[in-house]
Amino acid sequence: MKKKKGHILKNDKGQVGIGTLIIFIAMILVAAVAAGVLLRTSGVLQTKATATGEQATKEVSTKVIVTQTVGYTSDAGSNRNLTAVILTVKLASGSSPIRMDDLILSYHSEDTYTSGILYQGSGNRSFNASFIKIVTNDSVLEHGEMVEITYTDSDSDLNLEPGKTFTITLQPKSGQMETVMKTVPDTIRNSYVTDWS
Repeated sequence: MKKKKGHILKNDKGQVGIGTLIIFIAMILVAAVAAGVLLRTSGVLQTKATATGEQATKEVSTKVIVTQTVGYTSDAGSNRNLTAVILTVKLASGSSPIRMDDLILSYHSEDTYTSGILYQGSGNRSFNASFIKIVTNDSVLEHGEMVEITYTDSDSDLNLEPGKTFTITLQPKSGQMETVMKTVPDTIRNSYVTDWS
C-alpha cells in the first residue's frame, strides 16, 4: 500500500503475537542470566584478589628485629665455649603479630649447620621463648612485646670456641628473614657475652 501525505494509513497490520512475545521474554532472560554470571564471576575474582593482596602484604610486612644478642657459657675455668645464644626480639614496625610456633630458626657456625629449629621442638632443633615485655599472655609476639629466644644445642655445646663466627636466621612462616652474625671474643671471661668481636 502506498503512503500518502497527510493521510492515515488504514489496513496496515503490526506484528503482534505470541511468537514475538516469547522472543522478547527469551532475550530478557538471556540478558539476566549473562548479568548474573558476570556478577558472580566478578565477586569470585574480587574475593581471590583480596585474599592474594592480604597474603602478599603479610609476606612483605611480617618481620622480627633482633635488638640484642647475648652469648652464654656454663663452662668453668679459662677454656670456655659458648653453650647458648639468647636473642632479644621484637616486631618490626608495621609487622603483623607472629606466633612463636610460626617462627623457624637456623643456626650456622664453622662446624655446625642446623635448620628447622622450632619453638619447643625436639633435640637440637628446639628453641625456648621467654616473654620479657608482655601485652597479652600468650605465645604470640605482638607490638609492644619483647621476647628472649634461647637456642641451646642438645649437647649443651654450640661448638662456639673463642674467635669463631656464627649466624642465626629467624624466618616467619610467611614474612621476611632476620639474620644475626656474630664473632665470639678471643677470650670469654664471664658467663654472659655481650661484647662481640
